[in-house]
Amino acid sequence: MLHLRKYKKVFFVILIVASLSFTVNATMQNSSLFSTLEKPIIFLMKPIQGAFSWMSHRVSESITSITQLFELKRENEALKQEVQELQEYKHKFLEYSAENARLRRMLEFKERNSQYDLVAAEVIGRDPSNWFNVIIIDKGRKNGVTENMAVVTEKGLVGYTTDVGDNWAKVLMLLDNRMSVSAMIQRTRDNGILKGNISPAPSGHAKMVFLPADARIVKGDVVISSGLGGIVPKGILIGEVVEVQKESDNLTQYAIVKPAVDFQKLEEVFVIRDQREVPGGE
Repeated sequence: MLHLRKYKKVFFVILIVASLSFTVNATMQNSSLFSTLEKPIIFLMKPIQGAFSWMSHRVSESITSITQLFELKRENEALKQEVQELQEYKHKFLEYSAENARLRRMLEFKERNSQYDLVAAEVIGRDPSNWFNVIIIDKGRKNGVTENMAVVTEKGLVGYTTDVGDNWAKVLMLLDNRMSVSAMIQRTRDNGILKGNISPAPSGHAKMVFLPADARIVKGDVVISSGLGGIVPKGILIGEVVEVQKESDNLTQYAIVKPAVDFQKLEEVFVIRDQREVPGGE
């Protein structure tokens, strides 16, 4: 039995060698046979090769696309960060430009009004109990500021100081109904009293009372401080007349005045500590 298995193995090896020899010999003697076998194999394999090639190309494209996608995402994040930084720079630039313009106007005002001893102050708050008509500034007694000093901007009269601390002061503004300032119609020189935002003055306007009944005041007339009363120096711009009416007794008339200062946008002001003598004056 063992001999039979041994002969079978030898016979199988001889058969394989003979088959290979026949194939090589047939191929060498007749190349057309190999060519004939090659063509159908290539024909059958071509779609498979094409499919593999297409899949390989798609996989390569997908890998490239994913790589590009991550790269674009990184670039997008970098650009967003850059845009945010540029926006911050833009806001700071605009803020600095606006501040520079305000300070330049204040400096020009101070140079034009050298007859006043002015101290610049920054608005640091508003009185919660009277938000729209009382502001708080960062200058006080240590800066020579006391009660009843006029407060102005380059646009005109703001009001005057009331309560004063070492490093702060409250300013009662023109629209407060407790306000009372001696005023004058610049063109006609008629005197009156500015009484703040009282009836029938609309919101954002003041009422000038005790004007002579025969005063020829018209819309557009400029109102300035008259200097009477000792708080506000003479000639400070207050505002413009928008309406003139007779009082009910017909003995006097009143004017509705639109202030020159925008009290909602105050950031820096001047406190008039004193009035110097004008060189060459009497």
